[in-house]
Order: sequence, then structure tokens, then C-alpha cells
Amino acid sequence: MEVFNQEFIQEIIRLTWRNPAFMAIAIALVWLIPQLFIRKIMKQKYEQRKIEIQKNKIQKLYPNTPK
Repeated sequence: MEVFNQEFIQEIIRLTWRNPAFMAIAIALVWLIPQLFIRKIMKQKYEQRKIEIQKNKIQKLYPNTPK
């Protein structure tokens, strides 16, 4: 005797994967979760680059001169 018979598996598939609301949520999650991670990484890189540009501009205004 199988723990999950074929009818039970088919019913689960029918209630989940073939459900338009579930599929919309699943697709949205698959689409949005990586987008959030990518956005966070891009923001960190942008902030680092912004600080680097600011340091370079300050360095040009006040160059290190040997005394």
C-alpha cells in the first residue's frame, strides 16, 4: 500500500498547480524574490561607487603635497 495513492497526488496537483491564483502567486514570487536580492546588491554597489567618486573629487581638490 502506497502512502500517497495516485488519486491523492492528482487531487493535490489539481488544487495547486492548476489553480490560476496559486500559479499567479508562484510566478510572482519566482519573479520578485530574485529581483529584491538583485536590487539590494545593485544599491550596495551604487553606494560604494558614489563614495569612491566623492573621494576622487576630494582628492583632486586637495591633493597630497609633500612637505
